Amino acid sequence: MGNSHHKSVENRNQKHSVHARDGQAYTSQFSLSHFVGNLSGRSFASVTSGQSVYSASRPWSRVSRRRWNDSTLKNPLEASKTAWPVAHKESIFLPEFPITTDLIQKDFEIIASIAKGAFGEVLKVNKLSENKEYALKVLHKAQIVSENAVRQVKEEARIQAAVGHHIFIAGAVSRWQTKKRLYIVSEYIPGGELLALIDKYSKLPEELVKILLAEIAVAIDFLHNAGVIYRDLKPENILLDSDCHVQLVDFGLSKWLSVGARTTTLCGTLKYMAPEVMQRDPYGHSADWWSLGVLTCRMLTGEVTLMKIG
Repeated sequence: MGNSHHKSVENRNQKHSVHARDGQAYTSQFSLSHFVGNLSGRSFASVTSGQSVYSASRPWSRVSRRRWNDSTLKNPLEASKTAWPVAHKESIFLPEFPITTDLIQKDFEIIASIAKGAFGEVLKVNKLSENKEYALKVLHKAQIVSENAVRQVKEEARIQAAVGHHIFIAGAVSRWQTKKRLYIVSEYIPGGELLALIDKYSKLPEELVKILLAEIAVAIDFLHNAGVIYRDLKPENILLDSDCHVQLVDFGLSKWLSVGARTTTLCGTLKYMAPEVMQRDPYGHSADWWSLGVLTCRMLTGEVTLMKIG
């Protein structure tokens, strides 16, 4: 269905990504005047409701062996109806990514590639049954396993499930897996990356920066209160919707971290990284606030000033 240049997701054989970016920024469909024009009458508030409860269903691979053995010995016919153990490359991604067939991919028509990276690709797609546009992340299991990133991908899915209901955080609509790939469907954000807006206009109007800064701060504060440290705040990870509201995306480096706790993992983007992170000293939620300060400077001046350490 659709135009001849469109392809169904199941026929897409290119490599796909979500955690790393490669190539040009996801550009906006709107001009700076559009965003500034939407400032009048704007209001925003922190969503104070608690994080949604994440209930992990029992992995399909954990069918009781005793029950399976007993049914096999006592009733061969009943044994033939029993579920077979799930393949390893499927069971390791449960329960975050339910198992399904390739048939569901036929409901999505590829419109364009939004971003590429280490594990796969983010696609703009049209869901034919709804005639609605979505963003679809397609990740290769083999690459994830070879990079020893299974735990990272699953934790990202759990965090997004817990915090994605917030007004300034992009949530996932659905997730599933097939034999070779993982799929994550999210709402399509048409305004593009904040980075594209900065690159195009260099210095953003102070009135616009105030609004963007406040909304990003509300999202980060919500994450911290939910027990999550973001660790990769940068303009590439902030999308703008058609009403000029921010949407925080990509939780690939995020981690569960309670208020007052510390971690020491060296990760993030160097230009926005807090000094204690670079020095591999114990750090907490405050590292995200440092990154927000650098980002604010970038929005106002178009530049990032690196601080010398040592």
